[in-house]
Amino acid sequence: MDPQLLAVGVVTGTHGVTGELKIKSFSGEVSHLLGLQEALFRKAGAEKRMRIVAARPQPAGIIAKVEGLESPETAKRLVGWELWVPRTLAAPLASGEYYASDLCRCRLWFGDQEVGAVCSVWDGGPAQLLEIRAKDGRTIIVPFTDHFIAEVDLEAGRMVLREDEILR
Repeated sequence: MDPQLLAVGVVTGTHGVTGELKIKSFSGEVSHLLGLQEALFRKAGAEKRMRIVAARPQPAGIIAKVEGLESPETAKRLVGWELWVPRTLAAPLASGEYYASDLCRCRLWFGDQEVGAVCSVWDGGPAQLLEIRAKDGRTIIVPFTDHFIAEVDLEAGRMVLREDEILR
């Protein structure tokens, strides 16, 4: 998958009688979605590049009018599809924030020992949770907080675990 593209939202339903889409933002931010003129829609290995002709905010996302969708029936076919855009059009990051896709290219280390690879990032309420596929085959869940993670080096694809208490 192209690392320059990021998933920014998902179609959750239709809106109105003219084929508009309800799109939930993955970041919780919507301003970056309002300016989109085009997006790559992906689902289960299929993809469609589509032009977005209008967008307005709604709670947790946007309502978008997409070229070629003229009825709720045609729009319904895109429910469950993700919107992918170049990372330059994704929600901007604050200091200490990371895109989940970048974290999923990292390996977790404790000292000089590799623990495993980050395979997904979950929304865990107060903290994101890292799903780690350990070298021994176990799945380990690590809160993505300063208490557990000492360092993140995206360039090296490396995260450092502060304490090994979570590995026991």
